[in-house]
Amino acid sequence: MSKFKKFDVGEMLGLTPIARVSDLQIYSTLLTPNVRSLLGDIVSYGLPTLMETEKGLFPGDEVSNLNDHRLYGGQPGFVRFPYVSTLYRTAYGALVIKRDAMKIKAMGWFGDIDRGNAELIYKAALRDRRFDGTRRANETALLDFPFDDPVFNRPLPAGKGTELSIYGFLPGSRLSDALGEKEYEDFVANPFAFLDRPELFLSYFRRAWKSRRAPGQVAAPIPDVSRLVGPCFEKVARGAGYDFLENCPSHYHVAMWGLSMGYRFTYQKDAQAILALAAGIVRLKESGVRLNRAQESWACVVQSLRPVELIPEGLYMGGPTWPQNNIDQKNLWMNKPLNKRAAELLTGPLCA
Repeated sequence: MSKFKKFDVGEMLGLTPIARVSDLQIYSTLLTPNVRSLLGDIVSYGLPTLMETEKGLFPGDEVSNLNDHRLYGGQPGFVRFPYVSTLYRTAYGALVIKRDAMKIKAMGWFGDIDRGNAELIYKAALRDRRFDGTRRANETALLDFPFDDPVFNRPLPAGKGTELSIYGFLPGSRLSDALGEKEYEDFVANPFAFLDRPELFLSYFRRAWKSRRAPGQVAAPIPDVSRLVGPCFEKVARGAGYDFLENCPSHYHVAMWGLSMGYRFTYQKDAQAILALAAGIVRLKESGVRLNRAQESWACVVQSLRPVELIPEGLYMGGPTWPQNNIDQKNLWMNKPLNKRAAELLTGPLCA
């Protein structure tokens, strides 16, 4: 009888601890007071629905199939692993909570989802990273971007890590709503995607520089999200048994928020790149350039413009560039230990 081995079937099949976080925990912990106020009280509780298609519950609620699986004899439109979706109708919109074996995701919609007049104003998610660096990481239908690159997205060498993602903007405040210019909003959403068109990049950059909107801020942020949501994510991740909370800051101001919340850069090369950019910002200010918080991030973005002679006069920092372009899988990883054991497992940035 000793030849029979004990093993965790659920873990081998990919059921991770984050999947067991309840909808009540998500609603009460990951939705800030301002978000709950914008959505209003829950007026009807939907039944959990097992989903297997990319379609979702309504337009805008679609999921992904990044590995392009073709099921049921090669039919498109299906996902490899099903997910559970629950729709909660609220006084002013709806809350959709999705989950599968690797990820939980809450999305707040403001407006009428039945008539297609709802706006996504909030998104909070936690994802187990154990399969990162392999194609299995992309099997969750709740992903927005792939994480299969074995170099850029390999998991931490020890402990359990879960990645947070957060999105929160006030309804009716999108740039395209106010200006009617979708392309300019696309630029603010991801300016690195415009680097191959330097003249257009600079045209939009000059407008964004005066706007007080940081890169990525396509709408006005919900006031209490950046202040309150950090400890909320930690509470959920710690309660699920994770050692590390991780994130990929899209821009300089997001990385500075992470540092203020106790996050560390996972890799030494990224820590050095951010130090060089921070020193460059200091030099710009010492030279007389006045920078607000948003402009600090834009100054980091424009360092990637080539040739460097195109960088506006007075803004060139001498070489350092932002290490993540939000296009490919070269991510800037940060982590925060959630317990004493984790702090001992990873005492500082990794060399490679």
